[in-house]
Amino acid sequence: MKFNRRAFIAGGVSTPFIGKFNPDFIWKKHPDFGKKENPSLEDYINIPTNQLFDELGIDPALIDKAYVGNFAGQQFSHQGHLGAALAGANPALQHKPIMRTEGACASGGLAFTAALDALQAGYDILLIVGAEVQTSVNAKQGAEYLAGAAHYATQRDIDPFTFPALFARRAKALMEAGLVTESDLADVAVKAYANANKNPLAHMRAVNMTKEAAMTSPQFLSNEELNPFLRVSHCSQVSDGGSAMLLVSEAGAKKVGLN
Repeated sequence: MKFNRRAFIAGGVSTPFIGKFNPDFIWKKHPDFGKKENPSLEDYINIPTNQLFDELGIDPALIDKAYVGNFAGQQFSHQGHLGAALAGANPALQHKPIMRTEGACASGGLAFTAALDALQAGYDILLIVGAEVQTSVNAKQGAEYLAGAAHYATQRDIDPFTFPALFARRAKALMEAGLVTESDLADVAVKAYANANKNPLAHMRAVNMTKEAAMTSPQFLSNEELNPFLRVSHCSQVSDGGSAMLLVSEAGAKKVGLN
C-alpha cells in the first residue's frame, strides 16, 4: 500500500500495569483484600481514554473513528462488543464508529494499523485504545483461555500451560543446536526485570531478579520432555492495564489545536 497522508501521534496515556506481586494489586494476602477491588476491563478502557482527552485538552466530539485492541474480553471478563464499551467511556463518543480488533498479542498493534488505514482513507482524528484484564481467574484457567491464541485443536494437549510449553519447545531446539544456553536465558530475565524496575507503570517494578534466582527458579511444566527448558523466571507475569493514543493527520492536528 502506498501511503500519501502524513500521520502523527498526538499523544498517549497508559495506566499502571498490575497483577500478583505488584503492590497496587489486590489479592488474597493484600491488606485491602475484601475492602477494595482491582480495576475492571471497562475501567481500563475508560480511564486512559478520558485521561488522554484531559491531557491533550481536546473535545472528544472531534474523534472521527475509534478502535479497541483486546484479545480475551469474553473469557476473562465475560464481555465482548468492546466498541460499544468505548462508546460508553465518554458521552461525546456516542454514535461514533468504533470497532474491536483481535489478534492475540498483536491486538493493540492491529488497532493502530486499522486507525492508520482509516487516516489514509480520509479520516483525520482517530482514537486507539488497548485494554486487557487476565487476573480474574487462576493460572490454569487462564492458560486454558490463552491457549486459544495457539492452534487449540493441535496444540492444547502439549501441556496444561500451552503457551509456556510452546516457548519451552523453542528453547529446547535452540539449546540443542548450541545457539543459546540457560545462562543466556537467565541474562534476558535479569535485564527484563531491571528494565521494569525503572518503569513506574510496570507490573514488576518492585521485584528484583538476580542471575542466581533466574537460573534456579522453579520448572513447572507437566510435559516431561519440555519441563527442563523453561523456568518461572523466563515467563512474563499476568498483568492488567490499558492505554490510549490519538492518531491525527496534518488537518486533524490543526482541528485539535496542535502545531
